[in-house]
Amino acid sequence: MSVQVIQSKCSLVLTCLLGQIILFAAPVQAGVEGKSYNVNVNSSLGDNFTACFEFNNDGSSLRFVGLDATYSRTNLGQDQRNWQAVTQPTSEVSIALSGEVTGDFIPDRRISGNAINSNGTTFTFNGTRLSEPTCPPIMIEGIGSQNPFLK
Repeated sequence: MSVQVIQSKCSLVLTCLLGQIILFAAPVQAGVEGKSYNVNVNSSLGDNFTACFEFNNDGSSLRFVGLDATYSRTNLGQDQRNWQAVTQPTSEVSIALSGEVTGDFIPDRRISGNAINSNGTTFTFNGTRLSEPTCPPIMIEGIGSQNPFLK
């Protein structure tokens, strides 16, 4: 009888542990909707600067350094980590961006990716999620008054 009780208790403990592992291993949606990110940007022209990316709630627009872009997720399933964006072709220089968010827990949310403008300048960026859903007023650090994405 005591062997059965011990086996039952061990089974219950193992079942609870496996349930916890499965719960924490389940993918968490990590989409960019309604979030903003402080990013460090490096350009092929040698410019290094800091900017802010602000994604709206409805999943359609990205605002950065005074520019607006239309974005979409590249995989629409549970994993919403990858996205692409492009500025309107009517602007003086068009910019295409591609990125990914990583880290499923709030203190660990990161963004990284790359971009290219119609002048052929390429960019890489990485950064962290801000606690507020909106960026502070136009935030560019490290470069003069010209928008570095338009060079």
